[in-house]
Amino acid sequence: MSLRRVEASEESPHAPSEALGWSESYSFHLVDPSERLALLSRIGVRPNEGIMDVGLDVYVADGGLLAARHVRPQRENTDDLEVEGVRYEMVRPLEEWRITYDGPAHSLRSSRDAASHDAWHKSRLERLIVDLTFRAEVAPASTDAVPDRFGQPGRISGEVWVSGDEYRLEVGAVREKTWGESGGVIPKLRRRFWLRFDDGSAVVLDRRVEENGDEAVVGWSFAGGRMREIREARLATETEPDTYLQKSAALTVVDDAGDATEVAADIVQLAPMPTVRGTTQVVVCSSVARLRSGERTGFGVVEYLHQLDVSGRPVLPIADWG
Repeated sequence: MSLRRVEASEESPHAPSEALGWSESYSFHLVDPSERLALLSRIGVRPNEGIMDVGLDVYVADGGLLAARHVRPQRENTDDLEVEGVRYEMVRPLEEWRITYDGPAHSLRSSRDAASHDAWHKSRLERLIVDLTFRAEVAPASTDAVPDRFGQPGRISGEVWVSGDEYRLEVGAVREKTWGESGGVIPKLRRRFWLRFDDGSAVVLDRRVEENGDEAVVGWSFAGGRMREIREARLATETEPDTYLQKSAALTVVDDAGDATEVAADIVQLAPMPTVRGTTQVVVCSSVARLRSGERTGFGVVEYLHQLDVSGRPVLPIADWG
């Protein structure tokens, strides 16, 4: 396996297969420690299901969470990436994107309340304004093994307004694009890391375990202006007592040059978000993490997906791997 060159044409919509779960998705992740704010956003086109959906989550300093969730009918794949005012605009392929929104968002006093349907039902609506520009720092990375996906580090600048409070951002970020049939398939387990350090470096890792037991680990690192493929990964997780909620993680990745990076991630804010896909119950535990790696520090987004059994416990218990 090796990194491959991503062509500008890959920013354009791809022709979908006939699989019901085929999708094309675009995502951005950032944490700004100076503003104590994190933003996670993804928009997905699911033409065979007839929808386009978007999620825009903002974690704020007092532990709260604002979330905008919207869906619109969409029967064909498209580059018109707008759902109820949330818009992704490609300014220059592989170089610059803009994310904008001005509309309502559900506001939770604590991100932990995301696990409660009652909390969402009773949540107040607040005005959320987002006007951000992503500019790439380097060409995106993809692999021969997983050609229908690429990632890219960059800088995000702009403004986020939460109920009249203004946050001015200028911070490192990570974006990804994926397309294909796996986007609509819920794995038994998934661990994802989008990490940025104070020296500008980055690590992105994704591990999935499918229903049939197949496992895939994909990732890349960025340092010194160069992207490298991650060839090996190890993970140890500490959970909160008597729960499956991640408390901290020790991640080690080895790139294609043989260089190892060890990262300690301490969770500082977490939102356990339950969902149902068909008859499958899932909880996605998205979190903001404080990072240490040798002399470096930083922040990132750490996401653990669990498929749940009838008792509400993970089908695959959390275990160390690698």
